[in-house]
Amino acid sequence: MGTYANALTDINGLFTQSYWTGQNIAIYPDNYYGTISNPNEYLRLSVLPSTSENMEYGSKKRLSGTIIIKILVKSGEGQTRILAIADILDILMQRKVLTNNTELGTSYTTMDGLDSANQSLYSAKYIIPFKIHGE
Repeated sequence: MGTYANALTDINGLFTQSYWTGQNIAIYPDNYYGTISNPNEYLRLSVLPSTSENMEYGSKKRLSGTIIIKILVKSGEGQTRILAIADILDILMQRKVLTNNTELGTSYTTMDGLDSANQSLYSAKYIIPFKIHGE
């Protein structure tokens, strides 16, 4: 597998771990258009590579980027649930080194307000950088 595929495999693999599945929070790829199992609370995952380079001629490729997880919860309930989900994501992801050596950094969360596509949902973004040294 290549560097991009390894990073994506590592990141997607986090959401198959028992800690995450036990939370009962559905996560979908950002471009998912199927049925949402709980339309009042779910996440959307985007993996955005931003820099790719070879350190020296013939060396391994280094890739870095950002993981953005859009958190959508029922509106009118304040930020408590969003921040609780961010805490869960921190336990799962923050400062971890994954199977294919994808390294995750320190997260932050931004509040976006009412979702533009569905005003019954309030949204935020959980953002965490990643890097991997690949092939």
